[in-house]
Amino acid sequence: MPKGELSMSATAQSTSDRVAKIEPILRAHAAQAEIERRLAPQAMAALHDAGIMRTWVPKAYGGLQMNPVPALKMFEEISRIDSAAGWIASNSSIIAFFCQVISDQGAAEMFSDPQTVVAGGWFPPGKAVPVRDGYRLTGQWAFGSGCHYANWLTGHVLVNDGDKPRLDANGNPVSLITFFRASEAEIVDNWNTLGMRGTGSHDVRLNNVFVPATRCFVLSALDRPSSAFSGPLYRFGLWIVPLTIATVCLGIARAALDDLIELAKGKTPSYTQTPLGDRPVVQDRIARARALIEAGQHYVYGAAAEAWEYVQSGRRIEMAQDSFGSCRIVRRRSIVERCRPAARIGRYNRHSKRIPLPAVLP
Repeated sequence: MPKGELSMSATAQSTSDRVAKIEPILRAHAAQAEIERRLAPQAMAALHDAGIMRTWVPKAYGGLQMNPVPALKMFEEISRIDSAAGWIASNSSIIAFFCQVISDQGAAEMFSDPQTVVAGGWFPPGKAVPVRDGYRLTGQWAFGSGCHYANWLTGHVLVNDGDKPRLDANGNPVSLITFFRASEAEIVDNWNTLGMRGTGSHDVRLNNVFVPATRCFVLSALDRPSSAFSGPLYRFGLWIVPLTIATVCLGIARAALDDLIELAKGKTPSYTQTPLGDRPVVQDRIARARALIEAGQHYVYGAAAEAWEYVQSGRRIEMAQDSFGSCRIVRRRSIVERCRPAARIGRYNRHSKRIPLPAVLP
């Protein structure tokens, strides 16, 4: 067996072990997360203990710097077990991946703690006022998934000179990606949704807080990573995002199909004599859903493997390479289309909690 294949097999086995170790804990506390609108402390502790929250943290900072394909498959498996845990683990890993844009000093400050969790969102943009050695930030950002457990947060801001936005040479507003301590921010308790409640994706708010320039990045091409992020993984650039979200959606879709199959085994709809599992229309829809999921997996992991081979040659993936970015289509269709058969058939069981579709549909 070639050396590369042996390495990949060992990594894949390692991710399987990680997921198997945390599965009982995630399943035991998934319902609690939906009620409390945040991941249960026991679930977050399990993710930390398994090293999953450091999946794409550089090895220089004690992270796994895991190759993309096994990492993506791991995120899918976690999402199949618990959609909230899969979303938080993958989302935080994406943000850690993008810490390559800040200085060595800023990244070292953030990842010196092995329990570091990064959360936050980049919309809507806040305001940055330039001061000596940095900026004073004010803003409120949506979708801070996992913010209750984060010790670092991120936000997108527009630089202001007085009351007006600063413009670059092309007349466009100058904007920054910034990273700040969670202790300096406020969590706005407004994540009141029907689905994905356990992600705790509340807004986070900052009011006139100083952030040093070492933890700020003037938005531009992602072609000058800090030294710890010099490996091929970090040359995926923005395309790591659709790939990762697509795998989470595939995991959620698989969970919905699992629940439907379990229901069909023992459910006979009222006023009928034929169990769901014996009905040709149900068998057909289950088979179609499974085929769609498997096709999505084939496409996503094929694109990831192709991209991984590409970046190992020393090149970076650019915005124009849509063959990699087309996973944006898969990520949404994967959950909607694959869950639809479960939703249609599950209408016979709408008073039961055996199919927790509201917990997985965004």
